[in-house]
Amino acid sequence: MKRFCIGVLLLMCTGCSHIHRKPQVASEQEASRIQFPEWSQDATTTLTGTQLKALQIALDDFRPIGSEPSKSADASSRCLLELKTYDAWVRSGDGVTFIHFTPKEDERCGLQPTVMDAGASYAVSDDGVILKRE
Repeated sequence: MKRFCIGVLLLMCTGCSHIHRKPQVASEQEASRIQFPEWSQDATTTLTGTQLKALQIALDDFRPIGSEPSKSADASSRCLLELKTYDAWVRSGDGVTFIHFTPKEDERCGLQPTVMDAGASYAVSDDGVILKRE
């Protein structure tokens, strides 16, 4: 009975954990060749902390960890499941951040753009709740 209870507890807790994929880090040799630019606001795009939080929430919903294309998927499906296919547009509102992911399958995958995937739009509140998505 004790093993059964532990097993049930473990199954219940799997939904509570957050999967985090560690990024690949370059070797020290490769890193030594990188020179950071001079940082200035006019040469960069600035996202506020609230916008970063909203972007992460929208990204987690739009392309959850583990949503990789299957090996048998066609070229269009594989392309549209790759995050690098998309640009993100971010705009602030009153207590909300609007995010739109727009696919660039023609530029990034060499495919004809499809009308069926016009991207996705999110409205995320400043306290991290997805208010609307389409």
